[in-house]
Amino acid sequence: MIMGETGKPWTDHEVSVTVSKYFDLLVMDVRGQKYVKASVYRELSEQFGSRSLKSISFKMSNISAVLVGLGYPHLRGLSPLANYQHSLVEAVLGELGHRKSLDEILESRLTDDVPLGPIDITREADAPLEVITDLLHGRGMARPFKRDYLQLEAANRALGLAGELAVARREQSLLHSIGLTKLADRVEHVAQTKGDGLGYDVLSFDHSGREKWIEVKTTNYAIDVPFFVTRGEVRVSGAAPELYHLYRLYQFGSPKGPGLYRLPGDLAKSCNLNAVSFEAAPKHLSRTGGER
Repeated sequence: MIMGETGKPWTDHEVSVTVSKYFDLLVMDVRGQKYVKASVYRELSEQFGSRSLKSISFKMSNISAVLVGLGYPHLRGLSPLANYQHSLVEAVLGELGHRKSLDEILESRLTDDVPLGPIDITREADAPLEVITDLLHGRGMARPFKRDYLQLEAANRALGLAGELAVARREQSLLHSIGLTKLADRVEHVAQTKGDGLGYDVLSFDHSGREKWIEVKTTNYAIDVPFFVTRGEVRVSGAAPELYHLYRLYQFGSPKGPGLYRLPGDLAKSCNLNAVSFEAAPKHLSRTGGER
């Protein structure tokens, strides 16, 4: 066994074993199976010698950061932590290369039927202080054999529609609960009634009667995975920040129901916006290849 000492660089062996254990837990997590992270930390600490439980937890949070950068969900309860080494990226990519079961599960979740009937939003939380997206390598890396599951999930129209309906239902219930029945009756799922070009999905109202323009982003994954917004949504949020609200639904497929956090106002101020695609069109070039 290769021993590791606190304060010393992690060995390739330690990194490899820790990554493998992380993936064991991740597969269990996406399958909905129960596990205890603390037991795995103790097991690894005993195996490595003097690696502390805290250092192992930090290393696993580094693995979360690499996965999110590669377009994968991370293990719940292990928020992404930056400042990881290139060797960790290589270890994660290597593990992804032979973890076919993980890809199979994630791919099946993309096509899973969304629960029918009304869905209640059961809890509300503060927005995460930081959501790691594009780190040391992240989305800039070529991944010819993998898929960006975070982006694919964001394009899942059935999931998005279910989240919008849950928010519309919640807004109506809240207005009814404070006696604003007429306003509750005016809550409108505008993405359905007027199309998706408005820059928001649900028209609601606050207790004073002022409009609330609500854009809904829904994920089955953890609270601190990034989401995708359009140029139109950013533009509308900046034009009417006093009306605009982004509602992020997370763990939508959880047995205890989805959670919610809110980001009011201009998305350019409440979010770090990183371009992941561009609208492109050919431009005129001279015969020598230079621009005209």
